[in-house]
Amino acid sequence: MKEPERSALLRITGRFGGRVVVELNDSYAPGIPDVKGQLLVHNDFVAGVLDTYVDPRDLAGWAHVLDKVAAGHDAVWREASRVAEIGIRLNWREDDHDEITVTIADQQTTRLSVSLTMDRDWIDEQRALLERLRAVWAHLIPSD
Repeated sequence: MKEPERSALLRITGRFGGRVVVELNDSYAPGIPDVKGQLLVHNDFVAGVLDTYVDPRDLAGWAHVLDKVAAGHDAVWREASRVAEIGIRLNWREDDHDEITVTIADQQTTRLSVSLTMDRDWIDEQRALLERLRAVWAHLIPSD
């Protein structure tokens, strides 16, 4: 029997391999993911896991990053924050795919960049993950 897929804020998977994922742990409340989770990075050269957490207030920042990248601009999520930041640089865009570089940097000295070729609908996939998480965390998100 296949295990159910963990809740994720982002799951950026390249067309030819490589991925950057922020998965969230299960919580004690059925169907509601915990704020703690893992940042996973994998390509042909490196595989790494970093414990992280996502505050429900971080979701607005991630939505802003997706909007900026969709408009053709580079963007960084949680820049100079308490946990690892994730930057996305759009290298080039063609009719059916984007070439992006995802950079992960923690507050110590670790910095890693992964180049990925993405199907054009990758931003829509990230928005769908974001909206699912917003729905289950609706009671936790401040309404400012």
